[in-house]
Amino acid sequence: MADLISTVSSAITLASRLREISKNIEDAEFKNLLADLSLELADAKLKIADLISENADLREKFQHLTSATGEKCPKCNNRTFEIISTKPHKIFGDMGAKEREYRCSGCGFEESKLID
Repeated sequence: MADLISTVSSAITLASRLREISKNIEDAEFKNLLADLSLELADAKLKIADLISENADLREKFQHLTSATGEKCPKCNNRTFEIISTKPHKIFGDMGAKEREYRCSGCGFEESKLID
């Protein structure tokens, strides 16, 4: 992507040089086309910068999701399903059973599980 911005920047520089050269030329159509080219290149450079920013954001999200260490969420399948609390089960707690509350930090899904 950085190479693409460099290429567009070079094209803008060339368009600027052409504009300087065009001062000696009286052809209005040439000057209008050159101005349009400069505007299009500047617009392309802004769009590329936005794409680079979006790409960086998506890479960060992807890194966060792939480096998660929780269990696999039954709803979204990301490894962001984590234990929130563990307490004795209401009915089987006297026999050692526990109830665990899980929540997915990715999609917000919640679920309780009975643990022996």
